[in-house]
Amino acid sequence: MQSTVFLLVLINVFIFTGTIVIRTDPQTAQNDLDRDFWNRDHVRRKRYLGLNKKFKLNKRYQECVGPGDAKGHCKHLTFCPIDVLTGTRNTLEYLCVIEKTFVGVCCPDDVALGGMIGSQLIMDLPAGGEDYDIKDNLTGCGVPSEARAIPGGVAPRVQEWPWLAALFRPQDLAEGLEQQFCGGAVITDLHILTAAHCLQGVSAQEIRVRLGEYDFSKSNETRFRDHAVAEIINHEDFVSGTYENDIAVVKLTQPTTFNSYIWPICLPPIDLNYENENAIVAGWGKQYFAGPESEVLLQITVPIWELSKCSQSFLQRITDSNICAGAYEGGKDSCQGDSGGPLMYQLENGRWVAIGVVSWGIGCGDKGNPGIYTRVDKFIPWIIKNTIAKE
Repeated sequence: MQSTVFLLVLINVFIFTGTIVIRTDPQTAQNDLDRDFWNRDHVRRKRYLGLNKKFKLNKRYQECVGPGDAKGHCKHLTFCPIDVLTGTRNTLEYLCVIEKTFVGVCCPDDVALGGMIGSQLIMDLPAGGEDYDIKDNLTGCGVPSEARAIPGGVAPRVQEWPWLAALFRPQDLAEGLEQQFCGGAVITDLHILTAAHCLQGVSAQEIRVRLGEYDFSKSNETRFRDHAVAEIINHEDFVSGTYENDIAVVKLTQPTTFNSYIWPICLPPIDLNYENENAIVAGWGKQYFAGPESEVLLQITVPIWELSKCSQSFLQRITDSNICAGAYEGGKDSCQGDSGGPLMYQLENGRWVAIGVVSWGIGCGDKGNPGIYTRVDKFIPWIIKNTIAKE
């Protein structure tokens, strides 16, 4: 009996590691856009969890109890980040059937409770904010804090935005010449999403990424971690004169660990309309134009402008790859030093997604001049290509 089950498992592994992993036929694809996207090399072998649910093989099925009585869900063996079958006395106990067709294993939840927090999240990143059910408020990226955003530029709670990253130069920080020079957002255990203009003329060796920070003036209020940088990946079409394609990925030398202070944010749905909605931007940048930087992480709630109205406010070209956000009456905006940080939006399912990257602006909080952000969903294929597709 056991040999038969293992044969089924081996067949299952073969099916989900071969070319059938795409699980689609061009003749049955919904439209030409779907076919074009799923035929690209960087999608064929890797996963992004929010683009289209029908292609998501790495999903959780029925609930089950895994090794060590850990709460889990049935998953395809290929997508369980731990070897459930090795070292178990009764292998059959942890096998399960998926959709009456495939043999799976009872895999501990992506974010198990207790001491396993964050341990199984890595394989599912970067992830999309629409990939989760509204009842699932414990697992995966973009998990909201118990604290809600407070508009007006006040300090958030310590653990409210655990995906915020600070890019800094160790020597300048030590000498008091500079705090952080840009922000960023954690999207995988190895990758930070930021702005390309932050990294012009900067080498990977001279900067660090701090995760889990809250107050730069205190050394013990969080368990922050400083990471060396292995690679800086600027968008190849970034134009420094116009800030077009102002997006970049910073790869860490070592994976970070996830905990209550460090957590990834979700990538946004494609082509969702955010105009006239509110979003939140946070960072350690200047408190006003040409003013001092904030040692404490600050946040502000800003309305998202209609793109046509925003375009009329600037001589510079504003494209559909931008998002404009700022108080209509002025006074609420991102500022210098906030560049690279995420413009955050909460979906109906409670997940926080990075819909924008702080890019540029005229002054800070000037009436009629909103902040300009790089629109993240326009660059999702590029992000995938330069994160999980390179591993």
